[in-house]
Amino acid sequence: MESNLKDGDESSSLGEKAKDWEYIRVNGLGFLPGMVCPHYDKVQSNGLLRADDFDDLLQKHDTEIGIGIDHWAALEVHGDRFRVMSLPEKEGSVLKDENNKPYFSSDRKGTPGIWIKEVKGNEIRAKLCPQEGSIQDLLRAPSSIVEDYRVGICRDLNPLAPIRIKRTKRTRIDTEVGRSQLTYAIKT
Repeated sequence: MESNLKDGDESSSLGEKAKDWEYIRVNGLGFLPGMVCPHYDKVQSNGLLRADDFDDLLQKHDTEIGIGIDHWAALEVHGDRFRVMSLPEKEGSVLKDENNKPYFSSDRKGTPGIWIKEVKGNEIRAKLCPQEGSIQDLLRAPSSIVEDYRVGICRDLNPLAPIRIKRTKRTRIDTEVGRSQLTYAIKT
């Protein structure tokens, strides 16, 4: 896959060759409902804009809300409240039209921000995340979550992450690190 890539993007260190891969949905830490895409406004090592890949992923998981966080932005959460933090002097995806309506800039000619995305019918709708507010006004739990069968394959193929955690019926977490087996008791 040939690619002309901008300096500073993840893929620029690859020279002319970009890696061929695609995103899959994996479970996160469970602090917030929905899917999160960090560095949303950057080109990644497969030569594609993360925002475009994330939209494709959202289409496959259309009951979930998507949170696209630009490279120079952050979502800070305290209890049931959030705020957007960013470095306004840095480049990002948020531009505003003549009516002051925000729109996405794929060439990063705007300021950093956070986008909230949702699939409605066959269309992905995006809105700029407010600067602060209540999490419940921003996100909702999905009606269903589709687990991707490729997660297990990726875990088996990843030599850098040999840790496996599984919950047992006796409220234990068995952790396998390499060839050693460790067991931790947990409170329920």
